[in-house]
Amino acid sequence: MSNRDRKLFFFANAVWGDLVGGGDIHFYELARGAAEAGWKVYCFGGPALKQHVLRERLPVEVILTEKTRRPKINEGSLRGQIQMFCDYVERCVRSIGQLGIVGRNDTTYSVTDYWCDSIPMLLSRSRSKAMVFHMEAPTLMEILRKGRPDVEAGRLASFHYWLSQRFSLNALALFRNKHLFLLHPAMRPQALEMGYQPGELSPISYGLDVATAESVPQQARQFDVCWIGRVHRQKGVGDLLEACARLTRIFPDFKAVFMGKVEAGLRPQVEALGLSDRVFFPGFVSEAEKFRLFKSSRLFLMPSRHEGSPRVVGEALACEVPVLAYDLPTYRPVFGAYARYVKPFDLDAFCREAEVLIRASRSGDNYLDSMDLAKFRRENSWEEARRVFLEAIEHRLAQA
Repeated sequence: MSNRDRKLFFFANAVWGDLVGGGDIHFYELARGAAEAGWKVYCFGGPALKQHVLRERLPVEVILTEKTRRPKINEGSLRGQIQMFCDYVERCVRSIGQLGIVGRNDTTYSVTDYWCDSIPMLLSRSRSKAMVFHMEAPTLMEILRKGRPDVEAGRLASFHYWLSQRFSLNALALFRNKHLFLLHPAMRPQALEMGYQPGELSPISYGLDVATAESVPQQARQFDVCWIGRVHRQKGVGDLLEACARLTRIFPDFKAVFMGKVEAGLRPQVEALGLSDRVFFPGFVSEAEKFRLFKSSRLFLMPSRHEGSPRVVGEALACEVPVLAYDLPTYRPVFGAYARYVKPFDLDAFCREAEVLIRASRSGDNYLDSMDLAKFRRENSWEEARRVFLEAIEHRLAQA
């Protein structure tokens, strides 16, 4: 059966907001690749998903699982979390009610390990089922002891995440024709313990828009430091600001750029540290502008306290910008020697190494010049991620 005779259904009920996360981008690019390869691509999701699909100009059909888009939700409050849960329930139930359009010979893919995506995928008649394992949830003990920075004070969201991931991964393992995509090498042992066979697992890159990065010309180094993220203790923003304050005392003409919708959350602290004229807030920027700002910087600071395989590190490296991060266990298996590391949460060491790297860059010395960045870009490009995805759904699942 040719691709044009087969249908591929993505379940994306967890897409609900205006902002686009790394997992969303990953799904969009895989869907785009499948459509370009000749698959008839459909996506189950709400009005927010349809809006993203239109903006991204994805050649896919959206099957709406929610009548109207809900008002903006404050996800940081208990009430907001309950509202989100109710929204997920509605989208999940409506997805199940429309599963009649999914045939046995079709392929289904859950774009998250959240139950609102995995349950409809698991209940569908499709004999070929796949899912992506984006990031390991905190363990139950980490939740109870608040042993990971992404565990919120109330713990409810973290418990929901843990329970949903455990259910989704274990449930998919029960099916014969299944495939699991792993974004991090450390996920493989856990998947094997759950009963997945080696041939049912594919490591897949987080994906980089190499074409856009390469289309942006080299820039004059206007900023010493760049950063992109969100205002959350997991991201280590306290260490980021303190490092910038110390670097300002070392480099009188120090400049930094913080990308993303972060100004409202960081401006008061920036002013309190006397950094108002040292930190530039461009806001939410286009991909091309993001790469331009990367290429205008000497060093990307990554003071996060917990991460999976963050795309922003890869994007900085693709733009030939040195990266300094705390030596978290998730980084080296993905980025290896392309990044520079210091002992986790040793702010003094972080600042000392940042000074060394900035001085080197100002003198024209970039450690990345001696490394095979062309290989790094190729192995982490969207083209390679799409190739891995299509190889699995077209050949591995078909032969299972």
